[in-house]
Amino acid sequence: MKSSLASSRFSWSSYPENTAVAFDYSKQDMPQTPHQMPEEIGKGWSQSIHLPMNMVIRRGIAHFKPEVSGQLFPIATIEEHFNEPVLCVQTAKTGRIVLLDHEQGKDFIFGHNNCLFEHLNVRNSLVKLDASENIEITTLIIGDSVLNQLLGEEFAKSLLTGLRVAAIPTTSVNTIPQYINALLHFSIADHLLGPIDKLHIQAKVLDYLCALCQYVTGTIKTPQPELEIDAQIHQLHDDLLQLEGKVPSLNELAEKYGISGRKLKERFTNIYGKSLFTYISEMRLNEAHTTLLNTEVPMKIIAKNLGYSHVNHFINAFGKQFGYSPGSLRKKNINPLDFPV
Repeated sequence: MKSSLASSRFSWSSYPENTAVAFDYSKQDMPQTPHQMPEEIGKGWSQSIHLPMNMVIRRGIAHFKPEVSGQLFPIATIEEHFNEPVLCVQTAKTGRIVLLDHEQGKDFIFGHNNCLFEHLNVRNSLVKLDASENIEITTLIIGDSVLNQLLGEEFAKSLLTGLRVAAIPTTSVNTIPQYINALLHFSIADHLLGPIDKLHIQAKVLDYLCALCQYVTGTIKTPQPELEIDAQIHQLHDDLLQLEGKVPSLNELAEKYGISGRKLKERFTNIYGKSLFTYISEMRLNEAHTTLLNTEVPMKIIAKNLGYSHVNHFINAFGKQFGYSPGSLRKKNINPLDFPV
């Protein structure tokens, strides 16, 4: 089967033209490659994988420095040509992206549950990143012929119509439940190597297409599967362990991860044995314990990084968990081995 993608060209906005990357469909397997992003903004990388059923999936990561939070940065211009019309899906696990479509002369904003869908045969777009939070984005490119083969022409047409991208070229932003988006977000498993990696990704992509088609066309209305909820809970757990500052409220977390507040509390407790906020508080205080022992970081900074509004709140919580104050630990007035963490 002839590839849907003919050629791709990525031109970095912050660097001279000679840093542009151009490749054809045969080179879509691109390992994690650093972004040409100015150091004062942050850093990131992207990768591209050509799947056996003639689909392409990409993942991009961008981590921003705190001092640029809230700013919008044009990162790259993407120019692509396709051998047939394609459906391009872009879904952000975290962060917000603005895409300027030069062909249509319009900006499209997407992120979290709002996903970008394009039906086109030529792409000429400027990608801008909102530095308010770190970004992780997954892109799926699938040709019309493959879509028709997988879903059948009738369902493929219904899917494109439901997504409001039946015409060519058309771009739309649609709200999609997070449990469906998660199938793409978690499709690339870094621990898998060789052919099984692509087979795993392809299976997840097929699950995603089925779930998306069912949701958009209304053919089947099913509750969110427990396994997908648990995958979201594990991701929430990992994200919170890397988060500095105040932990979001239960309602904010429920909205971000597409899980009801009641279900989020219930499943987190079942998986980790403690309530969400108790678990995170204990983990953060353990981290603070290590920091106090091994660094000279001021206690006010530690408290702030852990999300405490005042250093006294941190001191009280620390004493309640360990039985001694953070000040006495740092002064070595006690032997921490007497108080197992």
